[in-house]
Amino acid sequence: MLIPLISEIYLTNDQALKIAFGNCNSVNIFYLILNKDIKNQLKSKKLPLPLNDTLKFFYGCNKVVLIDNVIGKHLPITFMIVLNKDGKVDFVEILAYREPYGGEIKSKAFLSQFHNKSINDSLRVNREIKNIAGATISVNSITYAVKRTLFLYESYVKDKIK
Repeated sequence: MLIPLISEIYLTNDQALKIAFGNCNSVNIFYLILNKDIKNQLKSKKLPLPLNDTLKFFYGCNKVVLIDNVIGKHLPITFMIVLNKDGKVDFVEILAYREPYGGEIKSKAFLSQFHNKSINDSLRVNREIKNIAGATISVNSITYAVKRTLFLYESYVKDKIK
């Protein structure tokens, strides 16, 4: 069965970073290389491994931003997670959605559920995070991406970018 390729680009990486940082004059980059130990910790926490072995965290003006991809049902979903200085989610944006169904995950109503969430929140779909009918895999993928980002930030990034 052929899957129709529907790719919607909502924001480029540069546009997304401009939204995240606004007029911040000093944005730096921290590269987190996912070694075997980090990968094993992700697996032990039942968090999916990122698609790449190196993640680029942008930081400045009391914000930390990760732009990354996660697999939806078949294809990658490009997203941005913005954390505040306390390690809580400021906001999440979908930059590109490539699946024929489930694009509702880009809605503010869905994405706003992550606002102010931290590593201490369980972020369970159908409990703290409402599911979207017809987009269950995408909802789970983005939710796990947020959980993974919070874990990586708290465990490996926060102390390196002070």
